Amino acid sequence: MKRIYDQQIEQFAKNIPSVDTSDVFKARRQINKINETLSQYANERPARDSVQEIDLQIPSKFDGHTIKIRIYKPNNAPNNSPVYLNFHGGGFILGSLDSDHARTLEISHQCNIIGVTVDYRLAPEHPYPSALQDCYSALLWLSDKASNLDIDSTKIIVGGPSAGGNLAAAVSLFSRDNNGPSILYQILNYPVLDETTSTVSMKNSDDTYIITTQNVIDMWQYYLGCPTDEVEYYAAPLRAHDVSNLPPAYIMTCEHDPLRDEGIIYALNLMNSGVPVELHNYPGTVHGFDYIVPSNISNSAIKHEISIIKNVLQNTN
Repeated sequence: MKRIYDQQIEQFAKNIPSVDTSDVFKARRQINKINETLSQYANERPARDSVQEIDLQIPSKFDGHTIKIRIYKPNNAPNNSPVYLNFHGGGFILGSLDSDHARTLEISHQCNIIGVTVDYRLAPEHPYPSALQDCYSALLWLSDKASNLDIDSTKIIVGGPSAGGNLAAAVSLFSRDNNGPSILYQILNYPVLDETTSTVSMKNSDDTYIITTQNVIDMWQYYLGCPTDEVEYYAAPLRAHDVSNLPPAYIMTCEHDPLRDEGIIYALNLMNSGVPVELHNYPGTVHGFDYIVPSNISNSAIKHEISIIKNVLQNTN
């Protein structure tokens, strides 16, 4: 299959080595090396003098263990501030508080709101539903502590890339079904949603940059823990038959990404259930392009995501 990539995207992405996810521990070592390589193309770890970073540990609402979170608080954040609650990507097997540092920092700074990232437990050591429980616990904690944190619990936006997009969608479903905290909006960036790995884009992505079909298959095996036909839709949100009464959504997909089609299908499912959705498929791009690959289209995608959040908050004032 001939692929037409954005030139800036391909020039950079082709130099990122593929990751062997058949061995999760080997994959983690490879990712560390890749991150070292990527750091050569960037300045030091992003920081804003105007945004405080506060690392905390909060209790799980499910089994009492502690969960690390990081709060990003602009010095001039308004009283009763809105919140962007971010869940990082990494295929459920990789990642930490630093994985989505740049995204959460930039959103907090540009939108002048509180940002929060969650260091949820990873598979295979902690398969589903561990990550979902940790992310939902963070949502409950923010809602419970709203007055102490000086945040507006009616203006919580959840979001994340890839596996983080899955968790944002799952938290939205779980909160709806369990009379949980209100979620204002969900941002699903190239989300992983379908454990069947049966879409056209999935079947045609053996040679894509950044992640391939096999990476996704491996990821699902780790996350689900064991083969089963009874996968809950909180694990794979595309399985949800009822997606009504969910928060409005922004869904970003990438043309040359095995996950492209499931994001588009989920967007259509939401639309058909009366949920407002903005769907944006970026041509010529690869999985994770916005914060991984420096390019004009990456910059455009970042600016657009931030404009979405600003518009959502402006329309709720």
